[in-house]
Amino acid sequence: MAIFHFKQDLFMINLNWQNVIDSNGITITLIGMLIVFSGLLLISTFIIILPHALAVFDRVVAGRQPQPVSAKVTSNDPTEQEIMAAISLVVHMELERCGGDFQRITMKRRAPTGTFWNSTGTTRSLSNRSPHA
Repeated sequence: MAIFHFKQDLFMINLNWQNVIDSNGITITLIGMLIVFSGLLLISTFIIILPHALAVFDRVVAGRQPQPVSAKVTSNDPTEQEIMAAISLVVHMELERCGGDFQRITMKRRAPTGTFWNSTGTTRSLSNRSPHA
């Protein structure tokens, strides 16, 4: 490797095909292209095979899983927990309906000049509750 001390040494570099041939440039290029092509071919093959492999996998996994056993219902009477949950839902909905503040997003009025993107920092949110559960 040459170290250039002067500007005139830069012009003494010999650029021709003989340098490529002497340093096996064509062989290295072809091997590199073959490696890249093989990698792309492998990725394409994987993408093509993946849906079929997953379908086979799903069939194998579905065959192993036991069938779900349905629970037998003896009565339709609500339990104490279900009654408490229903009462809690009604109380929550009433508090939401009569609770006061509602969520509002406001923007300062501006002159119609300019674009929508100039409205940075003009939006503010007022906290409140939702009118529904």
